[in-house]
Amino acid sequence: MNDKDGRREGRQRAKADFRFDDARLCFALAGTLADRGTDTPFERLARPDDLDRWSVESGCTTVAPVCTEADLDHARRLREAIQRTGQALADEAPPAREDIALINSAAAEPTSVPELSADAASVRWHGDGIAVVLSMVARDLIELCGSEHRTRVRICGNPACGTPFVDTSRAGARRWCSMKTCGALAKKRTYRARSQNGS
Repeated sequence: MNDKDGRREGRQRAKADFRFDDARLCFALAGTLADRGTDTPFERLARPDDLDRWSVESGCTTVAPVCTEADLDHARRLREAIQRTGQALADEAPPAREDIALINSAAAEPTSVPELSADAASVRWHGDGIAVVLSMVARDLIELCGSEHRTRVRICGNPACGTPFVDTSRAGARRWCSMKTCGALAKKRTYRARSQNGS
């Protein structure tokens, strides 16, 4: 493998990494489809074991569920319902009834139960299967919709991204889903443009 191939493979691996920085749980799931604003979106939930991994990395469970293709399809459908509902909140428009029905159906599944460790230093979640994880995700969106933060939902200012986020900044002027990813990319582009114009 030459250096160019190695760099390309490294970028693909980095793109496959899940994004949790600055994200609510529900919008972290929405972010598993990257590059929404491009002709070639990147699917981070490509296989059932990706969903297993997301379930653990999101903190929803400490034991990876064993997901099937049907589970993966259900998770993707819920993800898209959350994405569209996030867009509707950002646009101050009513969300689609079928999206709300799907979210409510997922939330109706039993959720996992938290257990505090004896020293109160950590929490373990008890619950079986991906339905528990998706219930937590759907309930997070429902909680958001019932809070004052519903008016703070924005869509990332990176045209290639399109992920919803909650702007919790005091001024209400946050533009990026995450400063570590899209915000940093925008800063790099601005710096390059200035450097080229100045040279």
